[in-house]
Amino acid sequence: MTTNRAALDLDRLPALFPHGVARSTELVGLGLSGGRIAARCGPGGPWQHLDHGVIFLGDDPPGRLQRLQAALRLAGPGAVITGREALWLHGVDVPPSGAIHLVVPANSRGRADGSVLVERTARMPEALWRKGFPTAPTARAVVDACKRTASEKEVRALALAGSVALSAIRSEVAEAAPRGTIVLRRVLAEVDRGVRSAGTRIVTELIRRAGLPTPKWTVRLTTSDDAHLGIVDAWWDEVGLAWDADVHRPWAPRDRASASTRVARLTARGVVALHTEPARIRDDTATVIAELRGAYRAAADRPRPEVVAHLD
Repeated sequence: MTTNRAALDLDRLPALFPHGVARSTELVGLGLSGGRIAARCGPGGPWQHLDHGVIFLGDDPPGRLQRLQAALRLAGPGAVITGREALWLHGVDVPPSGAIHLVVPANSRGRADGSVLVERTARMPEALWRKGFPTAPTARAVVDACKRTASEKEVRALALAGSVALSAIRSEVAEAAPRGTIVLRRVLAEVDRGVRSAGTRIVTELIRRAGLPTPKWTVRLTTSDDAHLGIVDAWWDEVGLAWDADVHRPWAPRDRASASTRVARLTARGVVALHTEPARIRDDTATVIAELRGAYRAAADRPRPEVVAHLD
């Protein structure tokens, strides 16, 4: 009777642990001896060792979730999954590659071997729970994955897959240490150049259709005594017209509040200032062209303001 009850308890044991993964010390705490655990993990046994002191309470090949659970068991409390596995937990179709990457607080123990990398960091991400696992936010996961990817092609694929906003990746890179991010920074710089070039073509065509002369690009405006007024995308110096069109920087568009403040500051100095959001350039092109023409006429009808233009 005792034997049958013990067998029944062992059959139900996997349900006590997430994904059927337990530490051997936990099993000992439930009353199993080290010898019995070793026997059940031996050839033909119903359990298997996944790593030192971590047991999978099943005889099927362990899946991705079991591997992740085993990695968390190794890392200990407070660990957060990042890198490729975190992206997969967020629903991004990323195949596994290399060691499972976890981060732990700086005062915890690290680990690095072929299966699990436990990295100590002073910048612990706020864990998001995905499929029952503590998971780094997507931008942090992308950066950490790219830091451990040598191929520029793969880094580009991870960063530009569209699963994470480039603005979020840029913010995360800005906070990260330079080590390991050189390739990612280079990829982002290439994207910047391409976007700026494309944005310049868009606004240049818009200005041509409006029948306006070519402006100066990226101009810093100051008062005559060098008080800073703002940096504008396009500047018609002959009439004192300033235009901001955020197609040059879709990853960091100027928020409405700051744009309104800058327009008011320039207007107070006699500048005709116009701010156009990228969506309007795309969806309401004819109206934007009319606004540019009207703004240029208004600027031409008043004295040129006493501001100084600096080409940065």
